[in-house]
Amino acid sequence: MGYQKGHWGEYTGNAKWSRDHAHTKVTSKNYDAAVRDDAAHIDYLKRDVLYDDHHGHSDEKMTADEKHISKLAGDMKYDKEHHGSPAKKHFKPQDINKNGEIEDWEIGKAKAMNKHK
Repeated sequence: MGYQKGHWGEYTGNAKWSRDHAHTKVTSKNYDAAVRDDAAHIDYLKRDVLYDDHHGHSDEKMTADEKHISKLAGDMKYDKEHHGSPAKKHFKPQDINKNGEIEDWEIGKAKAMNKHK
């Protein structure tokens, strides 16, 4: 696994200079780092929930952790759709001519776009 040198404002990780880690914008440049960071955060929260359950800690704290996991998973899904590899995107039929309905040719265009991934 290679090492990527971080740049100011580019890396989403828990770097000491990242004052507001939670609000760092994800771009196509830092997408992979954001995925790794969010996955590690989710893993930590899952282990925390299991630990709390095993040691009889409050359900309130576990619920907060579970909500946080759900939010991170939603963020990851959004980031994948907006910043992930274009080759992996699924094109949905759109109303290209803005007439209020999706016509057959617009569906065909979306199918063709998905076929050429």
